[in-house]
Amino acid sequence: MIEIEKDYRRFSSAGNVIINDVPPQFDAPAFATADPPEHTHERAAVAPALGTHRVAALENGIRREIAAILDGLPVGEPFDWVERVSIELTTRMAAALFDFPQTERKLLSYWADVLVTAPEPGALIESWEERAAVLDVYLGRVMEMWRKRRGGGCSDIISALANAPATQCMPDDPKHLIGTITMIAGANEATRGALTGGVVAFDRFPHSWERLRAEPSLIPNAVAEIVRWQSPIAHMRRTATQDVVFRGKTIRKGDRVVLWYCSANRDEAIFEDGDTFHADRMNARDHVGFGSGIHRCLGRHVAYAELRLLWEEVIRRFSHIRVCEPPERLASNFSANYRRLVVRLER
Repeated sequence: MIEIEKDYRRFSSAGNVIINDVPPQFDAPAFATADPPEHTHERAAVAPALGTHRVAALENGIRREIAAILDGLPVGEPFDWVERVSIELTTRMAAALFDFPQTERKLLSYWADVLVTAPEPGALIESWEERAAVLDVYLGRVMEMWRKRRGGGCSDIISALANAPATQCMPDDPKHLIGTITMIAGANEATRGALTGGVVAFDRFPHSWERLRAEPSLIPNAVAEIVRWQSPIAHMRRTATQDVVFRGKTIRKGDRVVLWYCSANRDEAIFEDGDTFHADRMNARDHVGFGSGIHRCLGRHVAYAELRLLWEEVIRRFSHIRVCEPPERLASNFSANYRRLVVRLER
């Protein structure tokens, strides 16, 4: 899998990175659906806004947000962890990364959902006209921020794109601009699956929870194991640009090649007893939950920080998080996320 992901010349990301072909109405090009040199330039422009220095600068703020969320949860009463913690934290984080008003933070996820939702009666949006109107508002807000941040010295994602020579002309192609910004926002929201998946893992494998409580220094390793075990993004697709013989198999030009991260993270040749969650797994950091090569997830540093800080704060407050009902998963072959997880906290 890693070999294919690194070979962008023969296995291209251009146009689409999911199994299904994307209808033309959903056309929203972005650096995740591009190859070098375009991908390289855009990635380099936005990387500082998602890198280790930026995350370190945000860490105290993230910890405060997590503390506020956890301190507002009921103890001893069932509630939905997805709604109260995972969604709340990722929307607050997205607003911080974009320097977007926290009071309007849920608009970012709403706009991202509208961009990829097919209109139908009873759906998020019910007509293509309604979709177009919502996206016009979305573009208007992005352009307003873009204009205000040109020439400034801020560290948020919009400022990074607006002031990098390779990307400062992106408003000339509004679909590309919206696609790139939505892809970045969506990558942060993929963390939701891991924020909930960790609760499921510790409930199913209580030995790891007890080990973590006894040795909090294991938290960074446990975070890597959560990403491996959960694999928040199940797959990415590449398209063959030429006929290729790969390990004895013939792949024809134009064939879809699907990289199943969820399978690679269970590869018994790499991860012994891969279906079992071990907070102290020695090689947990060898996972491919964030991809590899030139398309390795730019938001991984943010995801690691959110997960690490969450579990540091959780073990300070609670002795157990009890899962009260079977987890409800999203119906998706792309995002390994949860719709609902009812839990009960114990001091």
